Amino acid sequence: MIAIKQNGKAGIEIIAEDEGPDIPDLKQAMQDGFSTNCGLGGGLPGVKRLMDEFYITSEVGTGTHIVTRKWQQCK
Repeated sequence: MIAIKQNGKAGIEIIAEDEGPDIPDLKQAMQDGFSTNCGLGGGLPGVKRLMDEFYITSEVGTGTHIVTRKWQQCK
C-alpha cells in the first residue's frame, strides 16, 4: 500500500500480483458468489465495490495483476 496524490486528491494504491495460474474467466470471477475454492465468492467483487478504482489483468504463464485505488473523500 502506498500513499498517492493525483489532480489535488490524496489516496492509497494497493497492488496485488501473483505468478500463479491465471484466472481463466475474469467475467465469471467478478460475479458475486463465484468461488473456485468453496468460499463465499465475495473476494474480488467485494474489493471492487469498496475501492474507487479497480483494474485486473490475468494471463496464462504470467499470473494475475490487480491495482486498486481509494481516494480520500471531501470533508
